[in-house]
Amino acid sequence: MRRRAFLATGLAAFAAPAAEDYRHTPGFHSLYNLDYDRAIEVFEAQSLEPEADGDSHNFLASALLFRTLFRADALDGAVALSVSDYLHKPKVAMSTSDRSRFLAALSKAESISRARIAKNPNSAEALYTLGEAYTNRANLALLVDKEWRAALKTGGEARTLHTQALEKDKTLIDAMLVPSIHEYVVGNLPIYLKALGFLVGFSGDREKGLNGLRMVAAKGLRAKVEAQVLLALVDRREDRPKSALAIMRALAGEFPTNHLYRREVANILLDSKRKDEARSEFAELGDPRYRFLKPQRLELYKREFEARLRA
Repeated sequence: MRRRAFLATGLAAFAAPAAEDYRHTPGFHSLYNLDYDRAIEVFEAQSLEPEADGDSHNFLASALLFRTLFRADALDGAVALSVSDYLHKPKVAMSTSDRSRFLAALSKAESISRARIAKNPNSAEALYTLGEAYTNRANLALLVDKEWRAALKTGGEARTLHTQALEKDKTLIDAMLVPSIHEYVVGNLPIYLKALGFLVGFSGDREKGLNGLRMVAAKGLRAKVEAQVLLALVDRREDRPKSALAIMRALAGEFPTNHLYRREVANILLDSKRKDEARSEFAELGDPRYRFLKPQRLELYKREFEARLRA
């Protein structure tokens, strides 16, 4: 893994209320189907309710951030597979309005969470929600502003909070995601870079990270989809195409307007030299149901796909 690949330390967005899988509630259904405008409307309305908790503000911040990344074509699987290359590209433009709304939402989420922790230091939910706010800040620093040092610091704080949440409540499976990403990524570092993790009390354990990621992908309630996507990317990177393909095909079926999932299926098939199947999957991107795939972006995808076919 290249030198900065370990910086993907907090890429876990979109939490959801406990004890219920919220993938198909209106906000999250829109979110995973790439209808970010609608998701933002839903989450903003939830955040304005009198009894709104910190989660609703985190949801809004996440949707604002990922709409920005989507518009910049920065949600491609290749970004996660090569963070180093991504960090060398120009910063992603985020409108002043969206950045202001994003930061205001996070400040509110943090304020509510800290008040809950002050009242009950053993509140795993409050620790988790505060950690999610820190995760959102780490994602902004890494993916938009390309400030990897800030992302590393804030992502580490998110990991600590989620580890504390797990200590309070071991059934809070979603809190395993950020620590597991850290374990896996740092566990893949060369020995001289692992020393950096050791200096901050974290050396990384690749297998522990993978096991945690699998656990969230199987049993998570809040971060299940994120864990599944990350697990598929790890499987693709580590030459386990059968597993990666099964995950991405299931997600492409579950969220039928998300062309990113369908494109990833085609890419995995290409990795496996299954060119005819890859062509068939890629042809699906021209279907009208993929209404968030703009024609100019589809043309770019076609050129990239054809180049890979010839390679």
